[in-house]
Amino acid sequence: MKFEVVLPILGFENIKEYELEKIDDVFFKLKSGDISFTLINPFAIREYDAIISDNDKEKLQLDENTNFLILNNMIVATPLQNSTINFASPIIFNIDTKKMGQVILENAENYSLTDPLANYIKA
Repeated sequence: MKFEVVLPILGFENIKEYELEKIDDVFFKLKSGDISFTLINPFAIREYDAIISDNDKEKLQLDENTNFLILNNMIVATPLQNSTINFASPIIFNIDTKKMGQVILENAENYSLTDPLANYIKA
């Protein structure tokens, strides 16, 4: 599924469109040309309370009736449990309008930018 970028991924501000591919219920791949990210569904591994600012909601066209997906960027390592997850700045996908963007949560202080996957899975 292709998405238009309305809030760029930090460091990749020049990319205006990505394709999201579901791998399974936990993992996703986000691609644009040679750039790809491994994303993880935070709700599959932990409790997660993502508070999105009104400004970001407006840009992403989110409201209480919107179908949307929240995923987190993951830096994959070997072994897998050494991978880290950015829970403070999720990537939000508006399924209805096909718009996406990376946000900094209003409650980002509750989450890490580099939280080890090992905190949530058993080896």
